[in-house]
Amino acid sequence: MADDNRPVKYARYAIGEILLVVVGILIALQVNTWNEERKQRQVELKYFSNLKNDLLADLQLMDMMIDLSSGKVKAAKSVKIKADRDSIGSLYDFSNDMQTLIFVNEFRPNDNTYEEMKSSGNFSSIGNDDLKLKLMNLKKTYLEIAGAHEHLRYDYNVFLEDFEKYVDWGKYYDLEKSSIPNIDFRYDSIYIESHQEIMEQEIHNLYKNKVFLNNIFLLEINYTYMIDVFNKTKPQILEITEILNSELERE
Repeated sequence: MADDNRPVKYARYAIGEILLVVVGILIALQVNTWNEERKQRQVELKYFSNLKNDLLADLQLMDMMIDLSSGKVKAAKSVKIKADRDSIGSLYDFSNDMQTLIFVNEFRPNDNTYEEMKSSGNFSSIGNDDLKLKLMNLKKTYLEIAGAHEHLRYDYNVFLEDFEKYVDWGKYYDLEKSSIPNIDFRYDSIYIESHQEIMEQEIHNLYKNKVFLNNIFLLEINYTYMIDVFNKTKPQILEITEILNSELERE
């Protein structure tokens, strides 16, 4: 064997076998890593798709909230003008303005996907750092909106309590003909027309209450502020949806 140099050949063969095994293991590890990354990417893309749907729903809700808030600002201005002039106008118009101010809606974001990503630990694994930062900033904005709603809710409760001290508002409507679940209230025209003077006097007394008028003023300010907040939040959402679209396109 020494004469034939067989030990050297055997050593070379053994080293070659070892190298093949090592290379095979490295390839297997790389394939496994690639498969795990692909699976993680699929999970990530699913979250991105759901996030996009949530944000698009938020945009629609914000547009609705802007319309509602604009209507409330208009109604508050109408009541202020009439109060300044001590003029009631139509009892129906007054009631419509008050109905606009009394029935409230709040912006509640579709954050199920975001919260699920946070609780499952998948949020921290997002590869796009810019996307993560913008999502966190949007969450902060949503918390600020929730805080504004809480403040507005307090002012609204004071306003409603004071209004109900002066106006017997339930007398305006025929609940049997109304659709309460749809907030579709029908006026009791017979009662209104037969009690017009009494109902108008209630409103004149209400106009003399400074707390009520101050709260009308606050409602106008607060809803004007909310419109501005929503209009500033919409570009945040649009920026995020653009990033999500880019991520989904390179699937």
